[in-house]
Amino acid sequence: MRIGFIISLVFAIIVTLFGIQNAAIISVNFFIAKFQISLALIIFVSAIIGAIVVTLFGFKKELKLSRGNTRLTKKFENHEKETLSLKMENENFKSKIEALQTEIQALEIKNKTLNDEIRRLNNI
Repeated sequence: MRIGFIISLVFAIIVTLFGIQNAAIISVNFFIAKFQISLALIIFVSAIIGAIVVTLFGFKKELKLSRGNTRLTKKFENHEKETLSLKMENENFKSKIEALQTEIQALEIKNKTLNDEIRRLNNI
């Protein structure tokens, strides 16, 4: 289980026990309004409002992480495409190198043949 869930349950139990033990009716002044209400009800409403606020902040964090994950996934896909493109370019260069090496060998053989022909003609 997640440690945050366990801590939330322990906190809920503590708030419940505290509310039950302090169930007296109290007078509440809120700006210009004045009313009588149970202290336990105020405690429970305050805890619920706090839980909602924490949940909203949690959603905000999850949304931010989700957006970051999407951005990084796109970046990763672009890097994969670039890597594939570079691999294909590398293979293309390898085949060009092989073709050029074959051409060099053919030219070296031709050069040797021509040099032999020049020597033979010089000896005549």
